[in-house]
Amino acid sequence: MQELDPKDFFHISPIILLSLALGVSCIISLYTVKKIIFIADHRKIYDIPDDVRKFHGVNIPSLGGVGIFIGYIVTAAFFMLHETNGWNYVVASTVLLFFTGVYDDLMNMNPTKKLLLQLIASVVTVYFANVRIVSFDGVFGIGEIPYWVSLVVTTLACTFFINVFNFIDGIDGLACSMAVFCLLLFSVFLTLAGQVKLACIAVSLAGATGGLFYYNVAPAKVYMGDTGSMVLGFSIFILGLRTINCYAHFPGIDAHTFLPAIHGSGMMMLVVFSVLFLPVYDAFRVFAIRIARGVSPLRADRSHLHYYLLDAGFSHTTSVLILVGANAVLAVTGLLTTGLPAAVVLSLLIVEATALVLVTYRLRKQNLAATGKS
Repeated sequence: MQELDPKDFFHISPIILLSLALGVSCIISLYTVKKIIFIADHRKIYDIPDDVRKFHGVNIPSLGGVGIFIGYIVTAAFFMLHETNGWNYVVASTVLLFFTGVYDDLMNMNPTKKLLLQLIASVVTVYFANVRIVSFDGVFGIGEIPYWVSLVVTTLACTFFINVFNFIDGIDGLACSMAVFCLLLFSVFLTLAGQVKLACIAVSLAGATGGLFYYNVAPAKVYMGDTGSMVLGFSIFILGLRTINCYAHFPGIDAHTFLPAIHGSGMMMLVVFSVLFLPVYDAFRVFAIRIARGVSPLRADRSHLHYYLLDAGFSHTTSVLILVGANAVLAVTGLLTTGLPAAVVLSLLIVEATALVLVTYRLRKQNLAATGKS
């Protein structure tokens, strides 16, 4: 009998591989989250309402991120083993963030210590795995950047993005929906670039997040907590960067095979940025508001766009649909404007996102006035 070579597995149709990765990770996550809810209920491990940002009426467990982590790592490990681009360091950083998140969800870790561990995870991946922003490929007239500048810029960007999904994880189903949207788009770009194993890793995380979404959609039975949001933020940043770097030596997606003609890492950088633009924009907007008020930019409040939508009278589900829809519009804008100067693309993204904020703010103000709230 002929001995089977594990490498032959990767010669089957990419669609089958991607479907398997998506399905297996989702099933593992579903099972894990179900058990997490059971254990949390019996051990009384809950996210307690605080009447400031958390208005859920009952105690709800916040360790749903465990399901994301297990579903993702178990499934993606099969594809990571056949990748030689420093994935051992990426996994090490992911594990560090996972345990940091678990500790924070259970014990409320000191913010400074948490930030230090996030920096360590970023440095390990950026320096040892060499996952970094190497060149802007002409975006804003910037080409290849010096090595140490690359390390510092990528480390800071990675640390910031580790927290981005924590910022948007304020209403049921939002962070899960945004993550799945971004990851599925990255998997499409990676597949079209011939990077099927990387696409399967992205899809594994999307499937694991989808497993949590089943229990996290309004009314949520479990929250992802920092355990899930940090793993998601970090992994999405790394996969987005991998997607950009794949196009550095790739001839590009031809307009006849895909809607836009994407050639080079510079164009893909703008596309990836447009996919991630809304949560990044909202984070910077909120930071600016808090600084203008004279408070710490990390101080929790209800300045985020998703809270504006709730205050405007929209339900959790409707708010999620609005924000994911807006994110899709921004992503399409990035795709359709790949041939334009970066300044024009960025201006269009800012105008669209700002218009959404202004409309939402006006609706919020009207609803608060009508209901007699301040």
